Amino acid sequence: MKTIRVAEVYRLHDTATLSVPEDSPLEDVVTRFAHVPRLHALFLVDSRQRLSGVITRTSLMKWVHSELFGGRRELSPWEAVHFAAATKAKDLTHSDWRSLAVKETDTLETALNIMIGHDEDILPVLDSEGTILGDLRLSEVLLKALEVGRQARP
Repeated sequence: MKTIRVAEVYRLHDTATLSVPEDSPLEDVVTRFAHVPRLHALFLVDSRQRLSGVITRTSLMKWVHSELFGGRRELSPWEAVHFAAATKAKDLTHSDWRSLAVKETDTLETALNIMIGHDEDILPVLDSEGTILGDLRLSEVLLKALEVGRQARP
């Protein structure tokens, strides 16, 4: 099978993420997710517009569980303390957000391995400076798999 690069795939759909300043109020982040159902993640940017964090639906589910039910079993002790003190967007970032990003030159296999390893269906695509170029979604990977499968059949 030929090597497929992220660059060939990540623009098959419109983006399903927004970029917001890392110091945005927590209430703004929660409101965006609540009112924009198609939103899969928020990418946080620093003052130089470089990726500084990722808030995924999983992060928000853990936060809301903590808010509503105390998150007793579902959260690690660190997450419980972290979420209880959350006031800014950066307080809800995925704990290992640095490993959730890919570059256009990365292989699709690498990207899919990251998705599987972190149980996430969306990844930020970055340039060499850490600036967000877009997002790679599972739906785009699925479309590429269908395309490759059709090409392989006689």
